[in-house]
Amino acid sequence: MTRILDAFEGLLRSKPYAQLMINDIAREAKTGAGSIYARFRDKRSILLAVQDRLRSRARDYFFELYDPDCWTDVSLEKALERVVRGNLTWHRQHRNIIKSSLLMDDSDILEAISNAFGPVNSRFSLLIRHHVPTLTKAAAIDVAARVLRMMLAVFHQMAIFGDVAPTGHALSDTEIVRALVLSGLAQLPKKGGSKASA
Repeated sequence: MTRILDAFEGLLRSKPYAQLMINDIAREAKTGAGSIYARFRDKRSILLAVQDRLRSRARDYFFELYDPDCWTDVSLEKALERVVRGNLTWHRQHRNIIKSSLLMDDSDILEAISNAFGPVNSRFSLLIRHHVPTLTKAAAIDVAARVLRMMLAVFHQMAIFGDVAPTGHALSDTEIVRALVLSGLAQLPKKGGSKASA
């Protein structure tokens, strides 16, 4: 089964999901189409299995990335920068799987992606609260959720469309990271309770 998933994942790097056929996967996995059908109902079920495997890898990756203990020696701004860069790297490395999953517009896949971010959001809120201890737990969770939504919106767009410059001006990775960090900092409440402006 691992060979089939590896083959499918590898093929997605060079070919869109819609163009992949079971015979392509069988050839890449050095097995027969019958062996694939013995384990998977169709191409969608292979993508679901690849998604499960990716979420497992993501849990480990993001658990470490959002660990507040890793960021005690830097400012919140630097911690956010490292987190945004880590997210950008993850999305670039897994662009083809993410793109295929999002473009399928499959409710099972989208729900699984959404559910995967609950623990990430909690972990991220701990990092934020570590740097801004005056925030309540609920406020930190809210800030974390808003920052994650912004990052995901940008990175999912990049996964689907590539490095498209809808405004006619392409941004470098450094500029993307900086914009997201400033947007993230702007989500923090001011002392009076409203959001801070960057």
